[in-house]
Amino acid sequence: MYDAHTMNLNHLRYFYEVARAGNMRRAATRIGISQPALSKQIQALEDTIGLQLFYRTPKGLQPTADGAVAYAHCEKIFGHLRDLETSLDARRKGSAGRLTIGAVHSISTAILPHYLRRYRDSYDKVRVKIVTVRSRQVLRALEEHKVDIGLVAEQPPGDQFVWRPFGKTPLVVVASPSSALATAAAAGSISGEALHRSDMVAFDPAAPTRRVTDRYLAELGIEPRIMAECPSIDTIKELISEDMGFAVLPSHSVESEVKLGRLVVVPVKDWSLERTLYLVHLSGPPLAPTVRHFADLFPTLPA
Repeated sequence: MYDAHTMNLNHLRYFYEVARAGNMRRAATRIGISQPALSKQIQALEDTIGLQLFYRTPKGLQPTADGAVAYAHCEKIFGHLRDLETSLDARRKGSAGRLTIGAVHSISTAILPHYLRRYRDSYDKVRVKIVTVRSRQVLRALEEHKVDIGLVAEQPPGDQFVWRPFGKTPLVVVASPSSALATAAAAGSISGEALHRSDMVAFDPAAPTRRVTDRYLAELGIEPRIMAECPSIDTIKELISEDMGFAVLPSHSVESEVKLGRLVVVPVKDWSLERTLYLVHLSGPPLAPTVRHFADLFPTLPA
């Protein structure tokens, strides 16, 4: 009984080229072997499958009925192989495949779209997935191989990560246009003391921005009244738009609300607070081309 597993793919390639050329000599030249060697390979294939594949005619070689069936299947086989080679080559070059990005909310909404637009201009066949979570959850997702690369708001700990700072964003005091702080600021910058004992809506203590803000306010001797804590920047913006207090938020995260007049940035004398943003990935294995091309879009700031 004939065993299909004994069929040699090279024999099929030789048969396919001979059938395409209709001539043993032309096929041998195209393949790069001698005509006698090619003839032996075709004979070996016919012996293996137990069927005659060609008629020898004065005009050249013509496929038999069995040969025509074999040729039709070879068209599909080698077409799929060409598709496979093209697909693997695209993945090798990073022009196709998948990219999963983990990012904190403020980066995901206000910064990431710019970089994704540039990325898609060159690699539009890469499927991109965005996971928006807290910084520590981004790092956990990296460790669990659920995301390929992360954009976070605090320096990652541990040797398992490779990171670099790619940007700095000011943290600004934001309030409702109808708030007492905004009214006081209409005449110019207010003093930091004006924030002391003022109502504040803050991130929850686990948020990197909250920890940076708490340290800075403590250095200035300012102790606001925390009226509400929340992990969601969107909820915080809604609360302060209802004049429930001020908040300290990344400047890029409130640009649209400020333009619409729903919020105002309150100028505070000698206020100088910023947050460093980091691009992070695992220290090994090497980045896939799709990930490396995305990472290469980001600048590197001094640590």
